[in-house]
Amino acid sequence: MKIGIGKLGKSVGFNSNNWGAVGGDNEAPILFENLIHQNKDHTFVFIGVTDFDRLSSSEQQRINKYNNVINPWSGFSDWKSKNYKSGDNKSDDRQKYMEEVIIPNYKVDKCLFMMGNASTLNVRGKVRKIKDPSELCNPLDMHAKYAGPVIHYLNETKSPWIMVLNDPRLFPGVAKDMFNPPVKVLSQYDETILHKIHTSYTDHTIIENKIPSEYASMETIFLIGKERGRITDDAPNSLDNFFDDAPAESTDKDIKFMIVCNEGRPSRYKDLKRYILDHVEDVDIYGKWNENIISKDSRFKGPKKFNELQSMLPRVKYTFCIPIKKGWCTAKYWEMSHYGIIPFLHPTYDEQRNIKCPDFLRIKDSKDLFDKITYLENDDVAYAKLRIELDSIILDGYYNGNYLNGKVMNELAVL
Repeated sequence: MKIGIGKLGKSVGFNSNNWGAVGGDNEAPILFENLIHQNKDHTFVFIGVTDFDRLSSSEQQRINKYNNVINPWSGFSDWKSKNYKSGDNKSDDRQKYMEEVIIPNYKVDKCLFMMGNASTLNVRGKVRKIKDPSELCNPLDMHAKYAGPVIHYLNETKSPWIMVLNDPRLFPGVAKDMFNPPVKVLSQYDETILHKIHTSYTDHTIIENKIPSEYASMETIFLIGKERGRITDDAPNSLDNFFDDAPAESTDKDIKFMIVCNEGRPSRYKDLKRYILDHVEDVDIYGKWNENIISKDSRFKGPKKFNELQSMLPRVKYTFCIPIKKGWCTAKYWEMSHYGIIPFLHPTYDEQRNIKCPDFLRIKDSKDLFDKITYLENDDVAYAKLRIELDSIILDGYYNGNYLNGKVMNELAVL
């Protein structure tokens, strides 16, 4: 099977040094590399933009060790130098390359795209303004370069495809020029998504599509390639250990309470204030927040690069997870559990209870949260037992990638 892949609205960056704290930069490369390595008899074609050509030859060979990767964008720079002069407006370069090179020459059987940032209308040179259909729409460069070409590929080839959705704010309120919508969405919440699209680039008559969206443990992408126990080996490895001799608190856990959380839209500040800020001074909050908030409260430390943040997390003992949308679960729970952090959950976090975590972690209010932390601080045995229970919930299949590989490939097979 030949499978088209990419991130709709963003480049897939395999170089982890460039991963930021916002936007889920790590998710697409981790997922796609896992699929590439576990399915050597299938071919994966980068329909979406990627940094693959900018990687070292050894890194390219590592990712493409089974020679089952095709990168149509490898000729983009040469094509661009031949078709554009130095003073030309290059805002339509990727769209033209898609039309002239990729669509005619790179057909696939099915596609898998992770959803990124898109606008209402994205395909430059094709889509018309809603208020004045006689004029072409002029999408922002970011959307025209990273979302528009992929959407146009799907529209023209009519390839059946699956969307991976890790952030409910990204879809379905966009991409009315996506006339070939996903057959199914794999996400972190069970629901039916209503996506409204136009009939064509020139006909703005609305068509409503109901798309099944399934909780598929996509928030566990972070765990792929990690090693169980490498970070949490300071916890006892069996229940027998702590009933006889409860372990002393690890000296590595020198940060009692820390939160990793971007403000998001709508803002999560009210929840953070209600549950945390009004009740505790000794807490560091990392993430992207409004400058007015950061400047007035020293507890906000701003964003950190992905790799820098990962080096800090093993030192943290407790955290609090706020959903990006009411009811949803996120990667934060699994990330914190992997690093041996006790992740307490906001009352609206994972309301469908798709994560089979201990009910102890689901808090009612701020008093409940800090009462539970006090309880664990005063009972080493209870703390150790909870650490073991959290570790046991992380399946081996999450770490070795088998679980999500099986889920994705089975869904693609039945398209």
